[in-house]
Amino acid sequence: MIDLLIVAIVFAVPITAIVSWAKIKLRRLELEAGAGGHRALEDRLARLEREKVELAERVGVLESIVTMDAPVDARTRVRVEAAQAAAVASAEDDAAALAAARRAVR
Repeated sequence: MIDLLIVAIVFAVPITAIVSWAKIKLRRLELEAGAGGHRALEDRLARLEREKVELAERVGVLESIVTMDAPVDARTRVRVEAAQAAAVASAEDDAAALAAARRAVR
């Protein structure tokens, strides 16, 4: 009977150590993933707020063009085209960042 108890103790200690180590490693990975996800959400929120401001400016320019009685002068047209180009570039950068974040999560 004692022999069986000794064998059980000899095998139980390493098995318990391995299981505990695996649980600790899993918990650490979960915490790291949670912290990274929080940062990614903050970055996305900041990017969306910048995009909102840019879009509001574009809408303001478009409203002024639409409500203008006189023909659109060249300076206004250049400003509108520059704002559109900046918005397209920003959207492309955001799409690339989102794709990189999705690859990082996988």
